[in-house]
Amino acid sequence: MKAILSFILLIIVNVSWANELKVEITPNKPVAGEVFQAKFRIFTELDEDPVINFSPSNVEVVGKSNQGVATRTIYANGKLTVTRELVYVYDLVSSKVGRATLRDVYVDLGNKKIRHPLISLDIVKEAEAPSEVMIIADVPKTELFLGEGIVVRYYLYSRVPVTNLDIKTYPSLNKFLKRYLQEPERSERVSVDGVIYTRNLIYATKLFPEKTGELKIDAMQVATTYQEGGSNDPFSGFGNFNSRRLKNRTINSNIVKVIVKPLPEPVPKHFSGLIGKHDFTLRFDQTRLIVNQPLDVKFTVSGAGALENFEAPSLISNPGLEEFETNGELKISDAESATKTFEYTFLAKNNLNLPARNYQISYFDSDTEKYVVTDLQIPEIVVAGGGAAKPQTAKEDKAKSESPKEEKTNVPQDFEPVIANRIDSFKSLLPKVNLILAGLALIMSFGWLVQGRKISLRSSKGIPGNFKKGKFDLSEFLRWISPLITSSGQSPKAILQGSEISEEAKKYFIDLLSAEDNRNYSVRKTGADYKYKSSHFKELNSYIESILNESSAMP
Repeated sequence: MKAILSFILLIIVNVSWANELKVEITPNKPVAGEVFQAKFRIFTELDEDPVINFSPSNVEVVGKSNQGVATRTIYANGKLTVTRELVYVYDLVSSKVGRATLRDVYVDLGNKKIRHPLISLDIVKEAEAPSEVMIIADVPKTELFLGEGIVVRYYLYSRVPVTNLDIKTYPSLNKFLKRYLQEPERSERVSVDGVIYTRNLIYATKLFPEKTGELKIDAMQVATTYQEGGSNDPFSGFGNFNSRRLKNRTINSNIVKVIVKPLPEPVPKHFSGLIGKHDFTLRFDQTRLIVNQPLDVKFTVSGAGALENFEAPSLISNPGLEEFETNGELKISDAESATKTFEYTFLAKNNLNLPARNYQISYFDSDTEKYVVTDLQIPEIVVAGGGAAKPQTAKEDKAKSESPKEEKTNVPQDFEPVIANRIDSFKSLLPKVNLILAGLALIMSFGWLVQGRKISLRSSKGIPGNFKKGKFDLSEFLRWISPLITSSGQSPKAILQGSEISEEAKKYFIDLLSAEDNRNYSVRKTGADYKYKSSHFKELNSYIESILNESSAMP
């Protein structure tokens, strides 16, 4: 049934192509006294020369030209037919402002007549002047996939010098992930509908749609001050500056609607969520470890996708390699490219031998509309030196009971020289270590005899001097409150929250610690400005002294 309907539709379309008349008026609103054009486009399969007929009202024909013939071949009803397109242009002029018409419009092709509806014209006194300033949102495409990035730039177009520009409202751009772009300022001359403008970039952002359906790219509102009737030519008004007056005007950019399509099914399990071409790399600093030795791994992804939402993939899942720490850093290269690097630290917990394996990760190519897979190699990882005894047979157990021998751990051959060297070095240090420990014991014993009480945790330094100079260092702060950390076993923020200092002082120090965390560990590397407040530091120092006095008084 569908095939029959398609065939009938094809016949209807081809018949309409075979005998059709189109008329185009340029410009849409002709100016009284100025010549304008009426273009007649005739589509026919007949060989007859066309005769164009119409009755003008308030319009005079002042010229006619033949623009040529174009042909195309159509297959219909089992045979080939050739359709011609003939183009004729009439030059028209109207002397009066108001309504004009072209009536009884048809083309005579011998035995065939092609008719056209009445053509109504609006004749104006003068052409509409193009805007002196305007804001245009440049959107490269209006149909995209979920998560696909597009760069939207808002430009100021001006035909006159603009003396002031104030952005009143930025586009909200809801339902998009936004990445603000810092692009260099530059001016360029462009043509819009035949009018030359100077174009300047005022705002640029990369958008990643987070929902499907029809989304809206909002308008930007800008207040401008410009020279009315001026020119962007730097020499056009030389010596005549006073003749121009400044004009204030608030303008809005155009609103653009885009269609967001869902990703095609089925979505593979290894899909990263990234749209567009991406490069993935994986590097292991080593593959042979001993127990308690860290393993550093670096995973890097570069491309045009929304890397802000991309989380560190799980590379190794084994209790013998504990994932100790993972840090991610995002760097924006330009509008079309960014790089995100993850640094993993694994801690070897016990003996293991992980075989090499292939790790797959993919992205979606919006141009080909296909998922592209990247294969990464995770090498063989061997951990040894954990003290796991080699399995023995009953015969070996009996021999061992009769003649005890030194027990040997199951260590791969590659690691035996490393472990042996470490054991030898430890043995050579034992006499020195014992001597140091003996000295420490004598010193502590002498202290007990002299003081006759428990060693105090008191610090005699008071408030560190750098804090008073406007220099806040997190390590120095932790050393200052280390007696509190030692006595309570809590985190610095928990200690401050539970302390007896004022609420204002608590907030001051907790905000300082949060700002330092943000400065040291956040991708943005931002933190609050440090200002030394003597009263808060004295209050915390008094609290530290009181805790130390309580510790010293304990029996």
